[in-house]
Amino acid sequence: MTDIRLKLINTLLDKYERSIAFKTGDAPTRRIMLKLYHNGLADFPDYNIENPEIRLTVNRAVCQLKVDGVVDFKWMKGEVNHIISEAWLIFENLETAYKLVGRMPKKDEIEEVRAELESLQGQLHLEWALDYLNDVLDAINRNRKLPAIVPASKSDRINLIKTIRFIDNLGETELTERVFSMSCFGDSKLFERSVKSKLLSILRKYMDMADDSTEEDILRQAGITKYPEQFDFCGDIQICFDAGTVDYTPLDLGGSVFISDVRRITNIKMNNIARIITIENRANYFDYIQKQKSPDELVLYHAGQFSPSRKMFFLAIKKSMQNSNCSWLHWGDIDYGGFSMLLRLRKEIFTDVQAYRMGTIELKKFSRFTVPIQQSYAEKLRALLSKSELTDCYECINYMVDNKLRLEQESMLTE
Repeated sequence: MTDIRLKLINTLLDKYERSIAFKTGDAPTRRIMLKLYHNGLADFPDYNIENPEIRLTVNRAVCQLKVDGVVDFKWMKGEVNHIISEAWLIFENLETAYKLVGRMPKKDEIEEVRAELESLQGQLHLEWALDYLNDVLDAINRNRKLPAIVPASKSDRINLIKTIRFIDNLGETELTERVFSMSCFGDSKLFERSVKSKLLSILRKYMDMADDSTEEDILRQAGITKYPEQFDFCGDIQICFDAGTVDYTPLDLGGSVFISDVRRITNIKMNNIARIITIENRANYFDYIQKQKSPDELVLYHAGQFSPSRKMFFLAIKKSMQNSNCSWLHWGDIDYGGFSMLLRLRKEIFTDVQAYRMGTIELKKFSRFTVPIQQSYAEKLRALLSKSELTDCYECINYMVDNKLRLEQESMLTE
């Protein structure tokens, strides 16, 4: 088939697949038509009537498509056998048109994607993955088209689905990016090459995180890291590993363990700890240790939204809280990210985690350091008011929404 015939049919099929008829699944009430020449206007720029060779080539292509039974046309008035005015798709022979160009009908492609995604139902457990799956299926059912967040390429879709399924099965396991790609695909670079950017778009939309979260922060929540993660802490604590016990109490600036060692923990002893505090930002973490920490406190560096492996470490700490009067506080930025981290701590680690220096008092005291926010950000904050776990923070969140501001906790180091 000539290139011009291919282009003509594909252009008509594209127009059909954008039509209301395609969306509703009904037969078109109007012709799916291309105006080849209409008072100097055209839907098919390749039809140049000023160039005899091109005009004749297009004319022959349209005539042949009529013989094939997929297109009909009309000559321009007074220009029979010379200039074609318009050509349209013969809807009754739509299947033949698709076959002529070797193209899968869009409705079949959509059904194929629907089947691919429905195969995941009942297999996924992660909230963000389920939300993504349900949104895509809902969009397909409503609009009969693939939303932009679904890869257009079948191979890319298969790789994305495989990635989501693999992450869902990771549990508390954490893998570096190259190891993840090798484990999932048998190719250490395929994830970065073909899946990473689309997965990041999905995670940004369906995971709770700050707007300024880096790619590394986002992937870490899914259990994919650039380097093995380490966990920093400071306090009167002894960690028992399968090969022996390490006492971190004498260390003025605390210690750290890597994820591989966290999996080897058999017990954690916190002999004199009355209060645990997680601190979001590293600068505040070290400042607190050096200037404010009391002997009966265990200070944990929280970093950004915690990964599955950091969650494992926090749960080990929670399990070791021997004193029923031991409290757990969280100090984070007074913004969406800080409160969403507090929310996750309360939902997934310990319901009684208290907010520390995350109120209107701090917003007013350090008002000269507050940062203005856009309306879209304010709406994200407002959504937190529906979370019953954050009722004690509603006053602060409302203040932020009403005054369109937020505060980073590093600002408090200026006092």
